[in-house]
Amino acid sequence: MKTGNFFSVLIFLIVSILLNTAVLPAQDVEELISEKAVAFDERSDLASLAGLITGERLVLMGEASHGTSEFYTKRSFLSKHLITENEFNFIAVEADWSSFSRINEFVKHKPGAAETLEEAMGAIERWPLWMWRNQETKALVGWLHEYNRDREPEDRVGIYGIDVYDNYKVMEDVVEWISEIDSRQGRTASNAYSCLTRFPDPGGYVRMVAQTGQDCSEDLNEVLDIVQSLESHEDATRWGFFRAEHGAKVAINAELHFRGNLQQDATSWNARASHFYLTAERLLDYYGAGSRGVIWAHNTHIGDARATDMANFGIHNIGQLSRQELGQENTFAIGFGTFTGEVLAAYEWEGDMTVMNTPEAMQGSWEHLLMQTGLEKFYLDFRDEGLSFTLDRQIPHRAIGVTYNPADEQNNYVPTVLPDRYDAFIFIRETKILDPLD
Repeated sequence: MKTGNFFSVLIFLIVSILLNTAVLPAQDVEELISEKAVAFDERSDLASLAGLITGERLVLMGEASHGTSEFYTKRSFLSKHLITENEFNFIAVEADWSSFSRINEFVKHKPGAAETLEEAMGAIERWPLWMWRNQETKALVGWLHEYNRDREPEDRVGIYGIDVYDNYKVMEDVVEWISEIDSRQGRTASNAYSCLTRFPDPGGYVRMVAQTGQDCSEDLNEVLDIVQSLESHEDATRWGFFRAEHGAKVAINAELHFRGNLQQDATSWNARASHFYLTAERLLDYYGAGSRGVIWAHNTHIGDARATDMANFGIHNIGQLSRQELGQENTFAIGFGTFTGEVLAAYEWEGDMTVMNTPEAMQGSWEHLLMQTGLEKFYLDFRDEGLSFTLDRQIPHRAIGVTYNPADEQNNYVPTVLPDRYDAFIFIRETKILDPLD
């Protein structure tokens, strides 16, 4: 065959494949989604989705916003099912290590823990309070406490925070733990941390780094070394050491996250995202061979970043890292979405909690496409190759954060190949706000 003819045939074949697989008529796509959608009315109907999870070690559950009740209640049901039916060992949420360490001690009935559910929930003190200080989270914490009541200590299910934003409180906790074991070392740790704590907020620290070129990373690593040197001390319990060691790692990675803002690239985001995965990895190690865990975080964290335009900017997330490090067969990511309703958010960082209308999803988005099914609530299983192959296209997918402005709706979408980003997706047409405790 002549070279020219060969390339002509090759181009014809490629174009034919693209025309026949990548660009199906919208009506055919809608019909396929309607055919494959598994409708549910009550939370218990989601048991069939939980049944798709077999031997995976890490199940990642997302949310399209941090202020939507249904995302929390559905994740709670699925998490409880995995704990009771599949013997999962822990839940880890996009929250602070320090506050949720105290909540973990309550649910696991540890000595010195909070005596009441209300006291345990009082550990949540940092903005945005509505994100975790709500009735939906309180109900889950109360359930875990009761579930663990008659179980052996080593079999109790825990709940932890995977974020870095409470680094000042974490440093206090680490110094307190060291001081209880060795007061001299406690003073050394406190002095080392003062490199950073002398600034009233991370912004002041970052400005100092920008002006001087100096940073506190060596001082923070010095404290981690002190903690690790005390692991075998007779007064160091297994949980006490783990909590302090991981707290020291939170401090280190928080500093990387804040200082990374000077880079004007993916450095800051990736430092935080890497810490999310580090926490999950360390919890799996903490619980031992065969352990299994559930992660709650925003869709932008738990859905594989490589299936979005995030990859174009060198951004990774826990969804991507989990698949890379554990193997895709050992992870299961569930995304969430909604078409309209209301949401809790703030117009600016550390702003007031506000009830906002969630605009109807824009035409051409995944949410608009899924709405066309006419179903109020359903899920899709993207491990169905027929479904995932047909929907293998990049389409805008809505993401609402703790700061949000519905008037700027067009900038709240992430181009996404949905079946590559998640293993399953839960769609709820209209959603309501979380129920804050106060």
